Amino acid sequence: MIRKIFWLSLLLIPVVLGAATQKVPPDKELKTMARDSLLAFNKAVQQKSMDTFYKQELASIFREQMTLDKFTAAFQSFFDKGYDISDIAKSEPVFDDPPAIDSDGVLAVKGVYPTRPNKVTFKLKYVQEKSSWKLVGINVQVVPFVEKTGAVPTMEESKRLALDSLLAFNKALREKSFDRFYAQTAKLWQAETTPEKFAEIFQPFLKADADISPITKVEPVFDSKPAINEDGFLVLKGFYPTKPSQVLFNLKYVYEEQDWKLFGITLNLKKSTEKAEKKAESDDD
Repeated sequence: MIRKIFWLSLLLIPVVLGAATQKVPPDKELKTMARDSLLAFNKAVQQKSMDTFYKQELASIFREQMTLDKFTAAFQSFFDKGYDISDIAKSEPVFDDPPAIDSDGVLAVKGVYPTRPNKVTFKLKYVQEKSSWKLVGINVQVVPFVEKTGAVPTMEESKRLALDSLLAFNKALREKSFDRFYAQTAKLWQAETTPEKFAEIFQPFLKADADISPITKVEPVFDSKPAINEDGFLVLKGFYPTKPSQVLFNLKYVYEEQDWKLFGITLNLKKSTEKAEKKAESDDD
């Protein structure tokens, strides 16, 4: 399986606690908690050390489940990318849902800082420990702020878009070079990666000498209708019922220069099944 290289996220550790009677803090306090947690996280990223954050911000029950080394490794992508989210200090968070405390006493705070050019989405979970709220879960994503987007392509246009992207990817595999493929992707994505990084991430396909060109002989089956998600990205997800292996894809596009440009790709090869073949046939009817 190919890892997504666009999303920068990680770490939501489930915990089981006894029911709690704490009350949800006031809105102003919640915003301060979220800001302080994320700025402490950002400081750790800038210093390339999670040591202080791990000791001061995480609940003891969290630290019991994960060592400092494992916690640091989980956020290695942040160190590698060098993201700096300090701009959230000048922005107000927008909560997706009203923060709430569940039956285990865990306070969930989820939302977004609408900073630019990248917005910061977050999901934070806290438990009260010695009269203070301490983290038991943290998920952070840095996502380009998309202001303009195009219309959703028709089904036929979406099929052509997916095919063109996957054939360009396949050509890169056959040439064992991602230079041309990289040049065809969105500029926003190009700012996040390099052709060499593509080659590193897609190494399993290169080693397997994969060739997905048979997708030209079959129609793709979409999991759902092509749609633009809440972040303004066009999402095309489905599979090609090729044999002996299906080609499963999840493609994301950003509207750039009046056209949809590839911004993310997840690809898998999966042995064809009778169930999948019947689904493909029914969709063709």
